[in-house]
Amino acid sequence: MLILAISNLMHRKVRSILSVSAVAIAITLLLILVGLSHGTLNEVSRRMESVDAEIVVRDKHFDLGSMSGGKLWEKEIPRLMKLQVDSPRQSTTNTKATADSHNEQTNTDPAIQRVIPVFLGRMKLAGLSQNVFGVNPEDFPFFAGTRRLIDGVLFDDIESPAEAVQWSDVQVSQRTDFLPLVIDQRLSRAANLRVGDMAGFGDVPARIVGIVETGVAGRVFAPVNMLRGANGIAARTAHLFFIKARPNLTTDQLQQLCDKIEQTTHRSATLVANYGQVLRENFRNLTVFVSLVSVIALVICFLFILVTIHTSVLERSKEIAILQSLGAGSGTILAQTIQEALLICVLGTVWGIVLTFGVRWLIETYQPLMTVEIRPLWLLAAMAIGLVGGALSALYPGYMALRHDPVKALSFE
Repeated sequence: MLILAISNLMHRKVRSILSVSAVAIAITLLLILVGLSHGTLNEVSRRMESVDAEIVVRDKHFDLGSMSGGKLWEKEIPRLMKLQVDSPRQSTTNTKATADSHNEQTNTDPAIQRVIPVFLGRMKLAGLSQNVFGVNPEDFPFFAGTRRLIDGVLFDDIESPAEAVQWSDVQVSQRTDFLPLVIDQRLSRAANLRVGDMAGFGDVPARIVGIVETGVAGRVFAPVNMLRGANGIAARTAHLFFIKARPNLTTDQLQQLCDKIEQTTHRSATLVANYGQVLRENFRNLTVFVSLVSVIALVICFLFILVTIHTSVLERSKEIAILQSLGAGSGTILAQTIQEALLICVLGTVWGIVLTFGVRWLIETYQPLMTVEIRPLWLLAAMAIGLVGGALSALYPGYMALRHDPVKALSFE
């Protein structure tokens, strides 16, 4: 019966090719949309989670998705540095009094070792808007970690934001100075930028002074005071505080520290390890939109297959009647119809997976800063969707084939 199903599909080659193409396009759309949304969010979260810090603090009106919103003040840092957390509860095998004394024990050492302020700017590079991380030069190792500068040098900074504003005003009018930038290797390739190349931060000229290995939190770094000055900000403000906690704090103690930061400063504090989860929650509407588009594409695809198989059944009513007169049962007729739909879906799914890798290559070649993530589990899910959808699409045409009266079909000319 499989040979008969193949022959039926080959009898109408153009229609079969269009059906296979419809499945392939739907599967490709599903995998690319899911891969692009998850890949981009996961890539951003991995870079942020690479910072050598345990907590990120932001204003409650600061949006992690757009990286914009309310600011923080560096004058809040001394208050943060005084925060303490309870010592972990210790289990003992001694008396209850000993256990109670341990449970009440608190640590008087400050829980925070360092607060790393980050002021964010925005500029366009490689055809996309890039967040510029303004950091103190001595804080840059917390972002670089084990990654090294592969070219150029790290920038220096001006002593205060007020001096930086004066610097910015002078250099804008005379164009005698520049805003130094360190960019990551991926952005360097995407924008074709090298050390010494010029860029524009609004009216302020900027120059690439260093290139760091890919994987740092920001694709672009600048000295924090000079970046404030370029934005006309004379105060010591920041958009994010990265908190480097005391070593050996447990996860419970770090969460307790987050709670104390929120109670003390009325800011939002999130564990850096949970940044990806928070980011996905912020983009939940995007995930829903991607899912809806994918479902609609698949439904249209399988409706197309249903119409194709149904038309094929109507065209072959006499052939089906002959099979019935030769003793073919209902199961045989239904199996043939399902086999035709499954063949279309299997071929379309395989073609769609091949197209997915091709489309991913095109996206990452012409838009190098975009990440399309393709997981083996998603490929298996696509195959399962194709097979189940094909089988369901064939049920109604198969039912119609079983309703044919072989006497009437054979007597009709």
